[in-house]
Amino acid sequence: MLFEAGLIGYAGFASLTLGMNKHRPNKPLSLMPSRFTAQVLGWALLACAGVVAVIQLGVAQGIIAWIGQICLGGVMMVLLLSWRPRLALQLAPVALIVGLIGVIA
Repeated sequence: MLFEAGLIGYAGFASLTLGMNKHRPNKPLSLMPSRFTAQVLGWALLACAGVVAVIQLGVAQGIIAWIGQICLGGVMMVLLLSWRPRLALQLAPVALIVGLIGVIA
C-alpha cells in the first residue's frame, strides 16, 4: 500500500497543531509559521493528501485509502504529541519531504 498520502496527512495534522495555542512550543521552532498560516497550510496539506491518493488509486479506492491513511497519521500525531511534542513537530517536515519524494518517484 502506498503511504505517501498518510505522510502528507501527518504533516498536515502537525501544521494544524501549530495553529493551536495549546500546542505551540514556547521556544519557537526554526521557520515556524504564524497561527493562521499554519492552519491554512494544514488544511491544504490534508486536501493535497486526498488528491495524491485519488490520483494514485482512482476515485473509489483513493478516497477510502485517504481516509484510512489520514486516520493513521492523526493517531501517530496524537501519540507523539503526548510522548514527545517537539519530536512530533520536528518529524513533520521529514514526513512531508518523504511523502513528496514518494509521489514524484
